[in-house]
Amino acid sequence: MAGTMPGVAAAATIELPIVPGFWTNDTEKCASVHHGYVFDGSRWGALYYYGPGGTMGPAAELEPITQARAVADGFTQMQFGGYDGAGYFRIKPAGIDRALYRVGAPFRDEIQETDETLMRCSLASLSPKMKAAMQRFAPAVVK
Repeated sequence: MAGTMPGVAAAATIELPIVPGFWTNDTEKCASVHHGYVFDGSRWGALYYYGPGGTMGPAAELEPITQARAVADGFTQMQFGGYDGAGYFRIKPAGIDRALYRVGAPFRDEIQETDETLMRCSLASLSPKMKAAMQRFAPAVVK
């Protein structure tokens, strides 16, 4: 769509050490998951249903990745919107269809890190409503 609008360029493909798709915590079951992350080749962010039992939504918070660069310990850091402040979002592969997602957030005089072990769910393994959310918010992954 961006390519058809005057003055709007199509998003550039960003190289991350993971493949595009739907990623969720490795403690979830793909068939019943109602929250996770999407990498569509140029954007990263949350895709989820909310409310009691994930009955409301879907909602998406996908941001264009403006830069990706290798950092310590095998991680790749994602930068969004040209801002590279004290906080960070990093990802590194942890096996086939597995990744470690690290978020660093400023807190007082330090950076607090949170790690999540993620797994990639195939589109075929997702529920019909999560597939519909993927089609709506990340059509490049669904094609």
